[in-house]
Order: sequence, then C-alpha cells, then structure tokens
Amino acid sequence: MTAPGSTFRIAGEIGLEAEETVRKRLAERYERAVIDRDEVARVAAMRLHTFEGSEAASEIFRRCCVTWEVDRETTITSHRPVIGPVLVAVKRLARRLLRFLTEAQLSRQRDFNWNLLLVLRELLERERR
Repeated sequence: MTAPGSTFRIAGEIGLEAEETVRKRLAERYERAVIDRDEVARVAAMRLHTFEGSEAASEIFRRCCVTWEVDRETTITSHRPVIGPVLVAVKRLARRLLRFLTEAQLSRQRDFNWNLLLVLRELLERERR
C-alpha cells in the first residue's frame, strides 16, 4: 500500500480507529484479489482536472469538502495555567447543556452543506464532459 495521503483527516482517536479499519479492509481485498494493486496505482497517479488552472478554486473546494460538517465538536482548551482547567470544564458543561438549542439547526446546515457539495461536484463533472 502507499503512504497515507493528507487530503482528509478525521481528528482524534475515532479518526485513527477509522483509518486502521479502512487499511485492514483494503489489505483483505488486496489478498482476495477484489482490488487490483495496479489499477489503484494507476488511479492514484492520475491528475485531477476539476479546477485546472485555478489553484484558488481548487483549494476552496477542498476546504468545503473537509469542513462541511458544521456540528463536529471542537476541542476546548485554555492557555491559562491556573484557572484554565476550570474554564474548560465550565465550557464543556455549558456546551452539553445548550446542545439542544443548536442541534437541529446544525443538523439541517450539515445536510444542506453535504447536498450543496454533491450538486457542485455534479456540475463540475458535467462542465468537464
């Protein structure tokens, strides 16, 4: 197998577990000859022409693909050595208590973002053809 790419990353322990599961399944499919290594290498070597000539558009689309999940929790940290742990605990508690206020809206926003990415991808494919 090739070295892991840097296109998409899932943060934290869940990401590492998912990566390991995917690698195991891929190795099993290689062993059973379900997936051809030469074909994988050929596809991986192909150049993506989606935003040919526009590095800025390509980067913007890549960021959209990475950040479409608006309801993914971010890590709460503090740089304050003494009161920092208390502030972090209070913020985490407040997040849990107030989650019900934003959960429905963020869920709808996430669905909208995902659908919009699918439409953009389809439009790009049609334009390319």
